[in-house]
Amino acid sequence: MTSPTTCVCYTTDPGYLFPTLLSAIQARAHTEPAKTDIIILGFGTDPATVDLFQRITAEHGIIFLPFGPDAIDGAKAMLARLFLARLLPPHYQQLLYLDGDTQITGPLDPLLDTAVPDGQFLAANDPFTFTLADDTAFSRDLTRHLATLGLSRHATANYFNSGVLRIARAGWDAIGAESWRLFRARDGQSRFPDQDVLNIAGAEHRRAMSLAWNFPIFMLNCRVAGAIAPRILHFMSDPKPWHGTFAPWTRAAHTPYTELLTRHPELRAFHRPMPTRTQLRYQLQQRYKQALETATWGFTPKRARILSYEQSLT
Repeated sequence: MTSPTTCVCYTTDPGYLFPTLLSAIQARAHTEPAKTDIIILGFGTDPATVDLFQRITAEHGIIFLPFGPDAIDGAKAMLARLFLARLLPPHYQQLLYLDGDTQITGPLDPLLDTAVPDGQFLAANDPFTFTLADDTAFSRDLTRHLATLGLSRHATANYFNSGVLRIARAGWDAIGAESWRLFRARDGQSRFPDQDVLNIAGAEHRRAMSLAWNFPIFMLNCRVAGAIAPRILHFMSDPKPWHGTFAPWTRAAHTPYTELLTRHPELRAFHRPMPTRTQLRYQLQQRYKQALETATWGFTPKRARILSYEQSLT
């Protein structure tokens, strides 16, 4: 039996191993094992952690590959996506990179089966691009920041989020190497360090992807989920679903983490619960944000821009 040439892959350090494992388990449940492997690339993991996660991932049909910092030139794990062409076994030619703060809610095969030409990749617009046409201090500040990157007007309007990337391996080594060069040249100093340099180096190689495959969780407040039908939820900011049940998501987003801890209590050392006082503060904050975002996104031109973006892909 031949090995799959397609993989879903994650890169993480010990601090994100627990949520990454949960996403990988969901990815395994929503892909065909004969066609796709699920791989977690772990950085900075001690031998005991490697043994533990290799045992648990094998039980779930997932591959865990440990690496030292030299494998990514001493970079942090969040930058390891730039080195995927170097790190992954050579038979994988079609890649789906996912951040660990994601959940998979539907089959990934339509995205994995999408043809991506050599030297190109798919990525969804970052949600802040839907605010750039607003006449607000926030949008003007973002526009100024993007101008400092030297992006074209088209690239600015289509600035992409790097949390989900559907990659053709051939050519990714060059895109990643140029992004890493830019990162070091800037000494990591930028508002969105790894994402900014990827947008500079990769703008000409990127094809737009539906938000269904990288759905910012706050967009549940924007009245667009019914039209988009998200399959990958991205929890882009705190709080995270493993911290508890917060608006706009339900208990269904939190329960998989508690179930994983019940099945594998040895993972508790990798679960970082949120202090009760912080949880209470976030409960109030998230309810306020839900009301605010519903009003300022769900009933304004920003919602129309999101839907227009989606329609442009069909």
